Amino acid sequence: MNLFRTLRGIAFFGLAGAGLSGCLSAPSYSNTPEIEFRDVKVTRIPAVNGNVGRDTLEFVLGFRDGDGDLGLGPEDLAMAPFNTKTGGHNNRGYSYNYFIQPYKKNAVTKNFDFFVTPAQPPFPAGIAGEYDSQYPRLNGADGRAAPLKGELRYKLPLSLDGTVFAPGQVFRFEISILDRGLHESNKITTSEVTL
Repeated sequence: MNLFRTLRGIAFFGLAGAGLSGCLSAPSYSNTPEIEFRDVKVTRIPAVNGNVGRDTLEFVLGFRDGDGDLGLGPEDLAMAPFNTKTGGHNNRGYSYNYFIQPYKKNAVTKNFDFFVTPAQPPFPAGIAGEYDSQYPRLNGADGRAAPLKGELRYKLPLSLDGTVFAPGQVFRFEISILDRGLHESNKITTSEVTL
């Protein structure tokens, strides 16, 4: 009798598990990536023995994408449109898929102003998007289209030598990403960071 109850219990849980797996479906996300700001972490390397101080900013974003075509691998960068040098965000080509625009806090007005690298002879002033970068493929080598959700971390090192960035300056950053279908995500703004 106990054996029969045990077998009946196993059969019940087996059928219930099979029924639940049939009810679960893949999440429905847009094929245009969506991101959310989670954190910005600062790692400080102080100036020692004549070396310039440095801060490394680590941006942490949550992401989701309906077809999971996020990131670029070497095979992508060898083909059009990812091997071009014009077009795309900031007209710098499609090999960039992580866009970072700094905004510097004005000490007088307390507003955040659009920031590009100031001119440093013999170099001209910077350009918008010069902090754009690249993140690798996130969905593995097989590249199957499937919903993807997770966390994207990116580190941006900054030299605090005073020519571009200096200790005490306050920044925040506007960030967006691009997928391989050339869909650009929403833009997020980070919290303030004091260098």
